[in-house]
Amino acid sequence: MNRRKFLKYVGAGAVAAGGAAAGYYLYDVGFARKPGVAVPTITQTATTVDYPPYADFKYKPYYLNPTDEQTVQFTNLSYDLGGDPLTSTWLVDNREASHERDYSTKLPEGEHVVDLQVSDGKQTRVKSGTIIVEPDQIYPTKPLHLKYKGVNYTVAELTPEWHVHNPGTEEMDEQLDTIHDELGCNAIIMEAGADYEDILIESVRLATGKGFDRIYVQPRYINYAIDDTIDRIGSFAEKVTSLTDSSDTVVLSIGHEFGLETSGIIPGDNWWERMGYQLKNSDWQARVNANLPIMFAKLMRTVREKYPQKPITYSAAIWEVDSVPWSDPAFESICTDAYVMTKFGVTEDWMLNHFSQLRRYRKPIHSSEAGCMTFTGAGEWGGAMPLGVWESHPYDEDEQARYIKMYCDMLNRARIDGYFYTVYNDDFDKTYGLYLGFKRKKGFYMYKSYQRS
Repeated sequence: MNRRKFLKYVGAGAVAAGGAAAGYYLYDVGFARKPGVAVPTITQTATTVDYPPYADFKYKPYYLNPTDEQTVQFTNLSYDLGGDPLTSTWLVDNREASHERDYSTKLPEGEHVVDLQVSDGKQTRVKSGTIIVEPDQIYPTKPLHLKYKGVNYTVAELTPEWHVHNPGTEEMDEQLDTIHDELGCNAIIMEAGADYEDILIESVRLATGKGFDRIYVQPRYINYAIDDTIDRIGSFAEKVTSLTDSSDTVVLSIGHEFGLETSGIIPGDNWWERMGYQLKNSDWQARVNANLPIMFAKLMRTVREKYPQKPITYSAAIWEVDSVPWSDPAFESICTDAYVMTKFGVTEDWMLNHFSQLRRYRKPIHSSEAGCMTFTGAGEWGGAMPLGVWESHPYDEDEQARYIKMYCDMLNRARIDGYFYTVYNDDFDKTYGLYLGFKRKKGFYMYKSYQRS
């Protein structure tokens, strides 16, 4: 709109302000003012707006449903834009529970509606939420004769092949509490893939305040070539030094199942192709026996240079253990991913003999990974996970729970030093994770039932 048309609009429509207001506009935009003509004063009357209060709250635990033995902490996030003081009323299942600003309570098993009413004395607003409370225990408590009971915990994506949810700081903080306080774990393996090293270090720093007796920090460079993997492990070792210097609970794990994860040990461009090679070709073990010691010879030179005089470990597949230089003084423990896989002849007795053979190194022995997927028949496959085998089988939480019971009972006979369940936070429905969405699986309850003794 040009200036002439705008002035015409003002003259026609400015009934209340009259010509004086139009004259003020002309002055304000730069037109010359006649001498002696005063600029009128415009008086505006302030209007007070009575804003209603804003009602909101959050609660913890949030990322996993609380149990009937957990105290739920409700935090009031309400406010009033006008600055009026607010009163709060908490209701649980339509019954008044508290007038405190924040509120904490235990709730019985089942579904509950929680309402927060806030009032500024003139207007009231309500925020509602539904909370599902699970039972604290569904299996009887049993002893677990181990120094360390733990889980593997993925803090960031391992590889684009296995996209996983990366927990934020708040979510991770709650999950670490659940692992330590509810599952009764005093140990944990924390892992992340390439380019997430800084997140891994900060996550371990967070875990050091949770009371764990042992924290293994494990970078995983899946699909990288041998020399690239060694270079990256060396660089990470330098980064993690300040953390291991400040806490003797933190130990560097230099890797995980190189035979499958590293390009150049077994043929294949990615993990799935290398697993497929194992299933179809009889020479895979000979390739591991030939190539893995060469990789470790190079890697240990790097470790001694970049991470001198500090303890390390490594999570080896059971078919790798004889190729790892466990006798090297740098290794503080022997970690073996020790799945019972009856489909392949790896029975409980076989595994007990496996642990017994490792005693020759006179070092602590840990089962660093073993667990069960959540489909009918998964127990006999263990960790082998042949490609797509789970797709044609129904979802089955009891299968996972039975496997955990079998495995923990076996460990009580083995009398080794530690056990780390396959993974805590893998929440796909048929895989190894101990929960699905907000809900605990039966495997979670079974693992929880075993208490260290």
